[in-house]
Amino acid sequence: MKNIKQTIKIAVALFALTISTKAAAQALQVGDIIFHKSQSQQAAAITEASGSLWTHVGILVANAGKWYVAEAIGPVKATPLQDFINRGKNKEYKIYRFKYFNPKTMTTALHNAIKRQNKPYDIYFEMSDERTYCSELVYKAMLEVTGKEVGTVQQFKDLRLDGPYVKALIKKRLTDTGRELDPEEEIITPVSQMRETDLTLVKQYIKARK
Repeated sequence: MKNIKQTIKIAVALFALTISTKAAAQALQVGDIIFHKSQSQQAAAITEASGSLWTHVGILVANAGKWYVAEAIGPVKATPLQDFINRGKNKEYKIYRFKYFNPKTMTTALHNAIKRQNKPYDIYFEMSDERTYCSELVYKAMLEVTGKEVGTVQQFKDLRLDGPYVKALIKKRLTDTGRELDPEEEIITPVSQMRETDLTLVKQYIKARK
């Protein structure tokens, strides 16, 4: 009987530890990076070019005890977290934590970095200082604050540019306005950031597939 009671106590302790560990993992922090599957008009082209349905990204910030997502959607704005999630396909999302960001010492610097990226939306996806897009905001803000990169900077020629959605977007935004695509122009995609090895998944929702 004594052994049974001891076994039960151990099982209860392990269960409590499991619950507390899961709760800790799901606790959000300022600076966490959130991805969703955008349903915007350009999302199909981004998926085609990058090979991923995860086509939009932002940074978690807090105000008055509520969570928001700093996102570059022209201009940069703070969107309530649930509104950001609701906009994504099937309300699916993934939240990651960047190991080099410390919310205890870097939150103010992050807010200032985000404010400096508050520029018009960059429909050309160029790494310029005049405009910005979602993954560029995350990349430049985190680089400024931590000195570390989130994601891998690529060139347009590294992406798939021969798909119908990509071709249509290039024609509309570049060719029809007298511009040309520079294949060596640098770009940072949401999926390259999601694949960053210094990110740790802390929370997600993926709709169950039937």
